Amino acid sequence: MAKEVQHRKEGRMGFLDFPRDVTAQTRETAYTAYNALAAEKVELLSLNFDNSDYLNSAGIGLIISLVEDATQAGRKVFAYGLSSHYKKLFSMVGLTERIILVDNEEEARAKIAE
Repeated sequence: MAKEVQHRKEGRMGFLDFPRDVTAQTRETAYTAYNALAAEKVELLSLNFDNSDYLNSAGIGLIISLVEDATQAGRKVFAYGLSSHYKKLFSMVGLTERIILVDNEEEARAKIAE
């Protein structure tokens, strides 16, 4: 499994597909992927954690930075694939005030129409 953050674009939505471990080593590929989507002018950003098992403090910091950059650029941010533990952690650090937690990619796609 890739250790890099992958990206893809579908219409107005960009997806960041995170690897199993989200740590300080993930930062460079995450920003490369995010900047590629930003250059393509995506309006919506989905953070896909379906394959992620582990986020350490540096990984959480990375997510906070990405969400900050995306929201400052006027993008709506979604996240899915998080365990209940990480959903609670995202809430504790205030991320859920800036992102919309959805259950899966299909739900994120459905939000495009809203």
